Amino acid sequence: MRKNLSNLLLCMLLLSACSTPPPEPQEALSSTPENGEAMCATMLEDEARPLSEEEILTAYHRAVEIYSWFERSPLPSSGESLRADGFRYHRVDADGLENLEDLRTYLRSVFSSELTERLLEGSGIRVRYRDIDGQLYVTGTGRNRKPGKGQAHIELDQLDSGVYSVNVLVNLLDSGGETVIGLESWSFPYVFVEDRWVFTDFQLID
Repeated sequence: MRKNLSNLLLCMLLLSACSTPPPEPQEALSSTPENGEAMCATMLEDEARPLSEEEILTAYHRAVEIYSWFERSPLPSSGESLRADGFRYHRVDADGLENLEDLRTYLRSVFSSELTERLLEGSGIRVRYRDIDGQLYVTGTGRNRKPGKGQAHIELDQLDSGVYSVNVLVNLLDSGGETVIGLESWSFPYVFVEDRWVFTDFQLID
């Protein structure tokens, strides 16, 4: 079924600032929001201003959702397919994301330009998304969450007027998935660059 992302893209292009309560982590990692208000966390501004905890957490959960398009949950696709560079690609079936430039613009609403290009360039020999005859295509399937990861706890630090650090602490579990045997930590910089707040480094923690 076609996922309705047109409102999200319109929200981003209009650069309207909005803030909604961050979704529960499980929801943010497993579902694509259906309306622009739920995803509109990035703001175009003349200068950096202090952000609320709610704004930063909303941006983080949004980044998790979008980054998962490249690893866990590729964008939905139609039955239309073709081969390119030895891989089978399917046409993306998502309103508002008709071509690669649409996807690039959307990624830049939450990630830096450099990180956006790294995602689009892909890893190894396979490019996840590509523009074919002016249409956006996707290849490959998603992956399961990594085993041995438990509850995550998020802490926020302001390092400068234009730099925050989103610190994610994850419980490591034994083979039975019940006993905590360690702790894993990640830090993702949320920085004011090019008149907007974006993550300059990011990855999925599970």
